[in-house]
Amino acid sequence: MENPHDFHVDVGIGKRATNEDSRNSRYFYLVVLLSAAGGFFKIVSGLVYGSKAALVDALTSIVNVAAALLVAKYEVLSLKPPDRDHHYGHKRFYVGGSMFSTVLYSVVGGALLIDLLYSSMVSYEVHILAVFFATLGAIPYLTAIAISRKVGGSYETYARYTVIEVVECAVVILASLGGALVSYLIDLSGAVFLLVYLFTEIVREVRELLSLISDKAPSFIVDRVREISRELGVEIRSIRVREVVPGRYHGDAVVVLPAETTLEKAHEVAHRVEQALKKQGVEADLVIHIEPFHQK
Repeated sequence: MENPHDFHVDVGIGKRATNEDSRNSRYFYLVVLLSAAGGFFKIVSGLVYGSKAALVDALTSIVNVAAALLVAKYEVLSLKPPDRDHHYGHKRFYVGGSMFSTVLYSVVGGALLIDLLYSSMVSYEVHILAVFFATLGAIPYLTAIAISRKVGGSYETYARYTVIEVVECAVVILASLGGALVSYLIDLSGAVFLLVYLFTEIVREVRELLSLISDKAPSFIVDRVREISRELGVEIRSIRVREVVPGRYHGDAVVVLPAETTLEKAHEVAHRVEQALKKQGVEADLVIHIEPFHQK
């Protein structure tokens, strides 16, 4: 039986319109297609014309495309409403894309590490055409950045990350050029640099996933709710909050009010907490439990 003094507070940002989602989906697949095209040219540079730096960048680019599709899939799943098996919704399906992407990057990184260890023991030849195809591979990424900045919104974030891909392309071009004109060791050094960067990103992603699933309490929300309670002149006996996914929170709080407080007044307190959080742009599901305080 539900306690009549329990109030559910749902502070939401709201969903985008269907037509906007459709437009963003079209741009998403276009950006993925451009990334695949860039990866194809890098594969030619690496496998056909011998640049190990291009091969590392090519395989990570292919994984990047697969990762983008995985992230999109689990983003869609995370938007499903609550059901009998998921009372709090499906928000944490969001993590699935990051988990499987990290596995893919780790597998590719391990294979590349073995290949580079072998390449360090025997010399190889880098053809000058490797530089041409490595340069050609950068063009789709530049186009993807231009599209993302034009669309704006969340695509701005993608554009910033894709700039990193362009930087990697520059490393590949310089490394393969040095490998073709001077020594294969220059190309190998570029490949090692990119692989070290890949493993650094894997470690960073694993740490972020661990932080997310650890249910760490977001202190800024706890502090803000306590500030609101002081402004309203009520006591918070306890508060528990956890981050479900980045920017989305669940929790509960026990608010103490005088025993003679009416149900309407208690509801008003809960509502004012809701509005105060909403003004802060916080998306949270909080259950506020009201307990009576008997004054002497």
